[in-house]
Amino acid sequence: MKKVFLPILLLLASLAVQAQEMRDTLDASRISAMREKLKNTTQTGLTHIESKQLNSGVAVFGTPDVIKKLQMLPGVAAGNELMNGLYVHGGDGNDNLFLLDGVPLYNISHFGGLFSSFNTDVIDNLDFYKSGFPARYGGRMSSVVDVETREGNMEKYHGSISLGLIDGRLQVEGPIIKGKTSFNLGLRRSWLDVVTIPAIWYANTQNGPDETVGGGYSMSDINARITHRFAPGNVLNVCFYTGADNLRASLEDPGSKMKIGVKWGSLTSSVSHQYEFSKKLKTKNTLYYSQSTSDTAYDFAFTNKENGVETITSMDDHDVSYVREIGLTSNWDWYPNSYNHVRYGLSAQYHWYHSGRNFTSSTVQDGETQRESADDEEQGYHSFEPAIYAEDEIFLRYNLTVNAGLRFAMFATPGKVWPSLEPRVAFKWLITNNISAKLSYTRMSQFAHLVAAVYMDLPSNSWMPSTASARPMTSDQVAGGIYTTFGPFKFNLEGWYKTMDHILVYNGSNTFVPPITEWEKSFTEGKGRSYGMEVEATFEKGPINISAYYTLSWTERFFDAIYGDWFLDRNDNRHKINLIASWHFAKHWEVFANWNYHSGNRITFPSHYIDAAGKRKYLYDRPYNTQLPDYHRLDLGLDFSTTFPNGHGLKINLSVYNAYNHLNASMAFLQTDNDGNFSGLAYGLVPIIPTITATYKF
Repeated sequence: MKKVFLPILLLLASLAVQAQEMRDTLDASRISAMREKLKNTTQTGLTHIESKQLNSGVAVFGTPDVIKKLQMLPGVAAGNELMNGLYVHGGDGNDNLFLLDGVPLYNISHFGGLFSSFNTDVIDNLDFYKSGFPARYGGRMSSVVDVETREGNMEKYHGSISLGLIDGRLQVEGPIIKGKTSFNLGLRRSWLDVVTIPAIWYANTQNGPDETVGGGYSMSDINARITHRFAPGNVLNVCFYTGADNLRASLEDPGSKMKIGVKWGSLTSSVSHQYEFSKKLKTKNTLYYSQSTSDTAYDFAFTNKENGVETITSMDDHDVSYVREIGLTSNWDWYPNSYNHVRYGLSAQYHWYHSGRNFTSSTVQDGETQRESADDEEQGYHSFEPAIYAEDEIFLRYNLTVNAGLRFAMFATPGKVWPSLEPRVAFKWLITNNISAKLSYTRMSQFAHLVAAVYMDLPSNSWMPSTASARPMTSDQVAGGIYTTFGPFKFNLEGWYKTMDHILVYNGSNTFVPPITEWEKSFTEGKGRSYGMEVEATFEKGPINISAYYTLSWTERFFDAIYGDWFLDRNDNRHKINLIASWHFAKHWEVFANWNYHSGNRITFPSHYIDAAGKRKYLYDRPYNTQLPDYHRLDLGLDFSTTFPNGHGLKINLSVYNAYNHLNASMAFLQTDNDGNFSGLAYGLVPIIPTITATYKF
């Protein structure tokens, strides 16, 4: 309870100090100016990224990517190479809140995590929180990625066309009613399914007449936003997003038939209204719908002829899962005086969680069924999640601010109601004009669990809510640091300590797809902790921009059912270094370089073995007991930009991923020599990848 009462006492104390300061003779205009200067900067662990930053630099496969930008930041582990893993301050990757125009997005990846679902052509900016969370955010316990798309131009039509290695993008915006209504539309589609047609045709020409292969993969995104201004301070926005992936493969020969089809994607839509009653009071109300779905099916049939008897064995599996959510948020901003910025509001979310599986198998000999079995599973939940919050950005003095807030949420699911009280507090002390210190404490809760048997972003993974036997996950985090600015130089030092409770890990059979009904029995509950420090140093002057990030961290887990003590997590990367540089060395030319290093990820390998009944049995001393080789790579980029007399522009980006072709370990296998000694052998899969992208702006 101390964790709950401490921020409340701090809030009361700060209000008392504020009353004293009201009697000061400080000029009110000076306080107002300081309020604007310190606005949104009290929180620790906040990074604000503008559209220009997202669309510049190295673009893997020619596509700028939001998640890969965030992976460069300190305190964030990326997990598997090239994937869109986001493991923030020791999190599990499924504990990040992604918001697109205020709407929660459950599926943020294409192609199994190779690309993110965010089209940078339509993004205006994003806020990334990893430690000091304001009370207005809730529902996840490790980070918040709040992405805002851009309003369309109210006066002119313009856009861009981009052609990359594996996809193309089109963005168009302009007025519907000049000065009042605008639209912004972004389209993106891959063409892997098109470019693979010749390869499949050639493969079939080389095969026999009775052997054919088929397949393809495509992904697409559509973002749309309509903005209407009734009057200054009275704005209506209608936003829409849909993203879809479609993977199919087939193989047929005289002895077998195989067909695989996987479809997954997301859809969001929202209507929001912003209204400014006065300079002191404004509100934003949003009604939204969010959906994430996956549909996986495979069909195998094998034919075997032995002693004149033909046996056909077939298996069919069809898995469907979805999350649907309808929600309402009401957020208010109130400036009662020059010393306070009060935010308060409420939200209500209704969730549908559903997963189903239909599996059949049969054996037929000479036309007669010998064995047939079916296994159907289905599990669905309806849940309701209301929340209310209040926070106050208090300017105690011209150089001292505190953001104190409280969030209360409930999660009602059949048979159980889980309440959650989440205090938040953050301090900022402006020591001098160039040096400040910050300190924050945050408690977060998460009511949704990702049901997955492997640590990969697979369509077969499904979301399930907290139940009577699966508690909500919670985290408590303390963070603080020193932040300095001296001319073109910035230097920040920040540390954190984070605990995570009631986290779940799969403890069932060795399978890619966990059980659906009574899924909680296949998971065991435990806890985690993460702590460390981050160093950020940047230099920005004229055409040169250099940033250096260093993270020293520890990430540990404790699951009593698996191991009776704390052990290092798979993403425990002790050291992480990112060096980022750009140089606009000529009017039309800019060059980029990123060097990435981190200590190797961890895997579980046998520590010894015993011979039992003539068979070797491998034993393990603890989970994740082996560290893969350290990871490092260099990425290079070159931009050529020009503007034509008609005002149109052309930008060509040449990017080289893994420029010195270092094959970092992606997987490892157990190998045994002739004397029976065993060891691990690591394999790298991702070589140098050059790409070129052309963007025409009109």
